[in-house]
Amino acid sequence: MSAPTLSWSDQLLGTEPRLRDRTLLSLLGSLVYLVWFLVLVTFGIPQQRVSPSLGLTFMLLMVPGMLLFYPLVRSRWTERFADPALMSVQILWGCLVAVVAYATVPTGRAALLQTMGLGLVFGFMSLTPKAAVRTGVILIGMLLALLVCGFVMPLPDFRPAPQAIKLVSAAFIMGLITMQSHKFARLRERVQTERRELVGAQLALERVTRHDALTGLLSRLYGQERLDREHQRAQLTGRTFGVVLMDLDHFKQINDEHGHQVGDEVLVAFAQAAREVLRDTDLIARWGGEEFLIILPDTHEADKALQALERLQARLRTTVVSDMAPTLRVSFSAGYALWSAPEDVDVLLQRADRALYAAKHAGRNRCVQAL
Repeated sequence: MSAPTLSWSDQLLGTEPRLRDRTLLSLLGSLVYLVWFLVLVTFGIPQQRVSPSLGLTFMLLMVPGMLLFYPLVRSRWTERFADPALMSVQILWGCLVAVVAYATVPTGRAALLQTMGLGLVFGFMSLTPKAAVRTGVILIGMLLALLVCGFVMPLPDFRPAPQAIKLVSAAFIMGLITMQSHKFARLRERVQTERRELVGAQLALERVTRHDALTGLLSRLYGQERLDREHQRAQLTGRTFGVVLMDLDHFKQINDEHGHQVGDEVLVAFAQAAREVLRDTDLIARWGGEEFLIILPDTHEADKALQALERLQARLRTTVVSDMAPTLRVSFSAGYALWSAPEDVDVLLQRADRALYAAKHAGRNRCVQAL
């Protein structure tokens, strides 16, 4: 069977949601670099807006933005890093290009500062607190270094005093953006931590509600849910299943003679033996104190259910159920019933319960099939 054909967007961006978000941002950045590259080639250099040597410098700076970031992110190679989107690197590289352009091309300097601020805000939405501060500090350093270069080097149409006001103001604004981005990143991390804790608490609650705390078997509530589900499946497919209700024999006497700790150990030992003997597809729930329910999916013959119960009885005859009472052995009485359409679950359980009562009445330590 041939693999399904991926759409062009899946091939371009990937199929995993987080990867798609990262690759989309990198691809958009590549397109921006490509547009400016084409502007230089078709307009900037031919119209002598930019000298050929300076234009070549810009084009070389744009090559990594066009050809490097997107394939690295798309290939998932960057997932080994704390910033798999390379967001901080992309922001700083774009700002470096903007700083060089600000220093060498007088036209559009105000727009370049706005572009740097926009890139800073846009990228900070996904950075960690440390990365946000680090990126902001480096960017502010770029602006101040540009200002120093303007005082010591003859930059085109660069009047130091007016430019100092603009660049210092821009650096101050970038600092404010950095502070707010740091706060936002910390808030985002706190929300993510609380969300993980909530998910963990929900899973823990689910484990508590689905499993008996002492034996680790299914709880009665979840056992009933699985029984109803199996009943629905049987109604749809017509595949018969069986149920078993069982009681440990003379369990009250065990508690009275040996204490409740031994009684708890007996329940745990029985649960362990049942898990080892029954099929992987069989389900067992603690139905009451010493009462248990077994669900036997895809069981069409009563003899199969009886064989499973006999194997369990044989295992218990050789099982040490408590180190405090090494000679103690336990047995159980069971009633089992096979479902047949269109029987209701409650009726099925009533038949199994009557069979259990018959097993007890007949002397215990036996299994009786329901009529």
